[in-house]
Amino acid sequence: MIITVISHFHPVLVHLPIGILLLAILFHGLSSKEKYATLAPAIPIAYLVGSLTAILSCITGYLLSGTGEYDETTLNLHRWMGILVAFCSAAGYLFARNKNGLQLKYVSIVLLVLLTVTGHLGGTLTHGEGYLWKTVSADTKDSTVAIKPIANAQEAVVYKEIIQPMLQTKCYNCHAATKQKGGLRLDTQDWILKGGKNGKVLVAGNIDSSEVYKRIILDPVEEKHMPPKGKPQLTEQERLLMQWWIATGTDFTKKSKDLQQTPAIKSALSSLEKLATVATKRTDVPETTVSKANESTLDALRKYSVTILNISDNSNWLSANFVNCKKWNSDIEKQISGLKDQLIWLKIPNAQLETSSWKTIAGLTNLRRLSAEHSNITDQDLKQLNGLSQLQYINLVDTKITAMGLQQLKGNNNLTNIYIGRTGIHTQDYTMLKTAFPKAVIDTGSYAVPFLATDTQQLHPKAK
Repeated sequence: MIITVISHFHPVLVHLPIGILLLAILFHGLSSKEKYATLAPAIPIAYLVGSLTAILSCITGYLLSGTGEYDETTLNLHRWMGILVAFCSAAGYLFARNKNGLQLKYVSIVLLVLLTVTGHLGGTLTHGEGYLWKTVSADTKDSTVAIKPIANAQEAVVYKEIIQPMLQTKCYNCHAATKQKGGLRLDTQDWILKGGKNGKVLVAGNIDSSEVYKRIILDPVEEKHMPPKGKPQLTEQERLLMQWWIATGTDFTKKSKDLQQTPAIKSALSSLEKLATVATKRTDVPETTVSKANESTLDALRKYSVTILNISDNSNWLSANFVNCKKWNSDIEKQISGLKDQLIWLKIPNAQLETSSWKTIAGLTNLRRLSAEHSNITDQDLKQLNGLSQLQYINLVDTKITAMGLQQLKGNNNLTNIYIGRTGIHTQDYTMLKTAFPKAVIDTGSYAVPFLATDTQQLHPKAK
């Protein structure tokens, strides 16, 4: 435990020798000029401090390397380069203290090269191969995403042409050849099926038992959510396709047409046939600005274990997550009403609310995402939400709402994602709902995996 804690200081310490030793090299170069001769006494001190921090970085780096999460070839090269940096910086201190100018000049040149190579290898271990040339942005507003065109999505091999590119852009930084966080690699079929340190991450036909999917759908504020906060996240369409692939058996060779598809999946597949490069804009975050929320209101909600976060660093738009809030009360309703201008994402899973509380939510007129899965929301409560004209996403999984109740929202032309698995909505209602919400992807969560004889083994007692 102590060793693990110490090893985690490596990313902090490793930047110290880089900065200090570059400063030492700069001082040495400038001190040769009479104008900067006064810098000379600082050179041996800079090399001494740089060498000490380099040694500490080597020790913590060695401890961190024991996790087994990194490519051995790159790791070994980075390790030895780091040791050489520590050795050369110590030599630089001795030459600087003894005023051996020529030797110090050569050491400075070698050290500059070593720092560059070692830093690059460290970046490769942390961010993945070719990280210097990557243009993927985690910006929450606008981005241009290069998508490989699929002429006919129904003829596409699901894993190779749909799932693998998704994993490549969202998962390979931490789970590929260079780095294997948690001992998990997702860059080849064999590694995916092998799983990580804690066992298999995919269970064919069972999304609830597939750890890789469970991590994806965790709230972004959760530590185990994947991809990590600040990294490019899966879109709703990508999440839907990942769910479909796992639920239909995680086959690595079948084409889309060979797997059972709901209308929502057919719609998601059709969207892959668009142009290779598309400009995407976040529509679930308003382009306009808003005033900052009252801090006392935020503090009051946090006392009830409500997670309140800014959508992005430079925005006053807020998201609220009530997953850890035990029970709503009148004070919560009062405080949440005070955020009606700033709150655009609301997550209230398992909420058991009074009618008045649903009315309070209906007053959050800027709301664009509402996750009310496993809650006690009814058709009557849903009727109150009809005034949320900006609502684009609603999750009603495992609730008692019916098709007639959901139709009360059909006047909302902004709804693009509706989740209604395990509700009072029946299969025969789907066509009616698709007509009521022509722009929306309606996810029923109903995937049926065909029975295969090879899935079951029968054990018989030995004949006596």
